[in-house]
Amino acid sequence: MNYVIDEYEARDFCVCDTQMLEEILKIRNDPEVSQWMYSAHITHKGHFEFIEHLKNDKTQRYWAILHKGCIIGVGSLTRLRHKHAYLGIYTNPKATHIAHKGQKILKVIEYIAFEDLGLHSLFLEVMSTNKRAIEFYNKAGFSYNGTLQDFVVSNGVFCDVLIMSKTNVAKFQIAQNMTSTSTKPLIVAELSANHCGSLQIAKDSLKAIAKSGANAVKLQTYTPSCLTLNAKNEHFKIQDGLWKDRYLYELYEEAQTPWEWHKELFALGRELGLLVFSAPFSKEGVDFLESLGCPMYKIASFEVLDLELVEYVARLKKPMILSSGVANDYELYEAITLCKKCGVRDITLLLCTSAYPAPLDSVHLASMPLFAQKYGVKFGLSDHTLGTLCASMAVALGASVVEKHFILDKSLQSADSAFSLDAQEFSELVRQIHNVCEIMGNADYMPSYKKGREFARSIWVARDIGAGEKFTRENIKVLRPSGGLHPRIYKSLLGRKATCELKFGQPLTQKDIT
Repeated sequence: MNYVIDEYEARDFCVCDTQMLEEILKIRNDPEVSQWMYSAHITHKGHFEFIEHLKNDKTQRYWAILHKGCIIGVGSLTRLRHKHAYLGIYTNPKATHIAHKGQKILKVIEYIAFEDLGLHSLFLEVMSTNKRAIEFYNKAGFSYNGTLQDFVVSNGVFCDVLIMSKTNVAKFQIAQNMTSTSTKPLIVAELSANHCGSLQIAKDSLKAIAKSGANAVKLQTYTPSCLTLNAKNEHFKIQDGLWKDRYLYELYEEAQTPWEWHKELFALGRELGLLVFSAPFSKEGVDFLESLGCPMYKIASFEVLDLELVEYVARLKKPMILSSGVANDYELYEAITLCKKCGVRDITLLLCTSAYPAPLDSVHLASMPLFAQKYGVKFGLSDHTLGTLCASMAVALGASVVEKHFILDKSLQSADSAFSLDAQEFSELVRQIHNVCEIMGNADYMPSYKKGREFARSIWVARDIGAGEKFTRENIKVLRPSGGLHPRIYKSLLGRKATCELKFGQPLTQKDIT
């Protein structure tokens, strides 16, 4: 398939004419290109046999990238399977009139991969000696995954190959890509009842949320009758806690976010760069949110038990967040299984203590990572404790979502104000989470070169050595800094002879040994 993206055409190799395929072969065999390839030269016969093979191979696709009819380079996606692929690009050294060719080719291929093919991740392999390419991919958002040691011969020398990858994190697709490959969680500000019945406060809250650095804002979409009966007997009266002696209907009537506000709040949030979504409490609420283009849904823990509502949301096949809260293990299993059966691929289960505020000893953060093992889903925290400690610790344990109630100003009074963070506190929470992410880093991180390595030990000439003289523990030593041979071969050198005169303070190299 061919593509046209901005001013650039991606022309499938399989539909290129012979003249263009000949030109592609010349570019591929140009020394500036071939020096970084696993095979330095491709024959004419091999090139055209490969094109014929491509026509029936669904696991790899190659495109010539053209600008105004001129080939600026080639992009490919190979090993296409399970929503992943390996990326390859090379530029045309002769197309000197086009600046930043690599960036333009990468933009085209990423569009095809992420937007058209819907891939989740791109991987690539690059020689460790290709510093320019490594820097290019680092700047483009690719991260280091590992090293294939002595994987390829380049200029007669075995060379390491680095594996790098990038996950699809396009704007407003955050909800679809909250995977463990990303070290930064989705930080969700829960507005809840903290608009205090004022649309202006709600709008000012969204502006403050965006300013805090949070990624998303969550609303609640209900009317009191969605949740309970307007009955005033002991069954509907809250017996203890923050809302003691209040009737459910009256509490929800006070706390609800009017439906007529939603369209304006969704629009404002998107303008501010926030992911805006909601927790519906009825089928009518779901239908209403769909009319607004709600990108994902939250199911509160009390509603996890309502499998009809869960299924109604799950049939939309959009990302879903569920809270554990009051639901027991089997009820969570039922709801999650139903979501998966309906085709929901992106499910996050939040550890949640349904107490307002929640005491620290009621949270049991250590149980949160077990959600992944129990239910095969991502995990996170819906935090009702006071302060920022629990939310920050959850990130250290691998939470992909952190949800916390937000209030514009502590002087405001609402049903949820007592356990909400104000604008300043929420900004501090975001800062803490970013610091935690930076500290935790990547579990798979292993750079090809570590800072300070220049001071590591190596083998040095410890006194003058004559040509033909044997190496001993007195004349060669393992000491700082680096520069000489690796200490691992020290014992094997003892008793061998020097090929030439060696001076005190020289690094011992391979050519110095017979």
